[in-house]
Amino acid sequence: MLSFLSRMPSLHPESRLLIVWEALIVLVTLYNCFTIPFRMAFNATISDNWFSLDGLADLILIIDIFLRFHIGYMKEGEVIKDKNQISQHYRNTDFKSNVIASLPLDTLVYLFLPKASLILIGLCRIPRLLRFPQCFLIFRKWENNVYFNSAVIRMFELFFIVFLIDHWIACLWFFIGNSTGQSGESWLQSNNLHLENTTTQYLYSFYWSITTLTTIGYGDITPQNNIELIFTFVVMFVGVSLYAFVIGNVAAVISNLDANKNRFRDKLGQVQAYMWERKIPPSLQKNVLDYYQYMWEYNRDVSLDFYLLDELPNSLKTKIYCYLYQELLSKVPIFQNAEPCFIEDLVMKLKPRILPPYDYVIREDQIGHEMYFVKRGQLQAFSEKTGKVYTVMMAGSFFGEIALLYDSRRTASVKTLTYCELFVLYKEDFDKVLENYPQFSAKVKEIAQQRYQMRD
Repeated sequence: MLSFLSRMPSLHPESRLLIVWEALIVLVTLYNCFTIPFRMAFNATISDNWFSLDGLADLILIIDIFLRFHIGYMKEGEVIKDKNQISQHYRNTDFKSNVIASLPLDTLVYLFLPKASLILIGLCRIPRLLRFPQCFLIFRKWENNVYFNSAVIRMFELFFIVFLIDHWIACLWFFIGNSTGQSGESWLQSNNLHLENTTTQYLYSFYWSITTLTTIGYGDITPQNNIELIFTFVVMFVGVSLYAFVIGNVAAVISNLDANKNRFRDKLGQVQAYMWERKIPPSLQKNVLDYYQYMWEYNRDVSLDFYLLDELPNSLKTKIYCYLYQELLSKVPIFQNAEPCFIEDLVMKLKPRILPPYDYVIREDQIGHEMYFVKRGQLQAFSEKTGKVYTVMMAGSFFGEIALLYDSRRTASVKTLTYCELFVLYKEDFDKVLENYPQFSAKVKEIAQQRYQMRD
């Protein structure tokens, strides 16, 4: 194992293999957080199966220590993969606490003092809980990972915290009842639970913990002595804070599950209020609302946020736009065999436009100053004079490219048949880009001339 780890290359801190391993670390930590207080409180017998699971969990934590010397880390946006720097960084951060958390003190006590109490063995395993804060660092990392839904991660983290708090309080409640019951009355004796099996005792303890923390408190299990009464006061105060924490976080997570929907509803409400105040005719209001309904159902309102990426550096913004829209430009004959830089500059000039059904895009005999690319929907090109339908255009089609180079009149009208998402390239934007590529400019004009003559 050590020889394999020594030859292992450095891992990227966001690699999928590491994500799986970190999920295993969270699972092991949850196992320790559950079993350690449970065994100490309920004096549960450690069977061979539990002992094997403990050994496996400890082995995973020990392997993780060695593995951390080969996991890169982020520093000021840069991934550090140099093993010397990784080693120095790990030694200065979590190395000491991870080593302490992995010391096999409980195994030594179990082997050399087989008659030692389970409380002593449990105390020897308490250092394992030093791994608990690491889980929150892993959750923060997953929240920032593009492959995960951050709202789901936060919801899981919230469940993780609430469950463990309920569990720990349940264990303390039973431990107090069991300890005070040996010298007097306790909640266990008053409810005839002191002779029940461990499962029943835990379920009742967990039940009391949940009802008290959530401030429900049915009163069927109540404190019977001063120590239990004081502990109940503490848990009730904790419950008030925890209840507010849970409600606040759940509300925040739910509201952020679909931020686009909330933003869309706010916008729609503003539009409706505007139309009501100005007494817009109901039929026109319906057309407007149908338009926004389409924007939500098929586009998640993204096109209205086309400029959302303006704060990004130009290089990143260009890459995103090229990934999304470069294919539209590559189908146009006058742009074929163009330099990649030319296409990138053109992509940045595209403007989004969404039109409802039966709306004119261009009209016959108008002077054209722009061309269009169809992202979604159907459009019909036809003659206003004769009524002849020339073609029906679908996603991936384009039209009006001659207008980029010639001040000519449109030879046909184009009308939408459905809701259509288009991108517009204006002549003035095209000319600005073309000025930077004089050699390709001559080729574009030659191709355009040929198509213009074919049209005539």
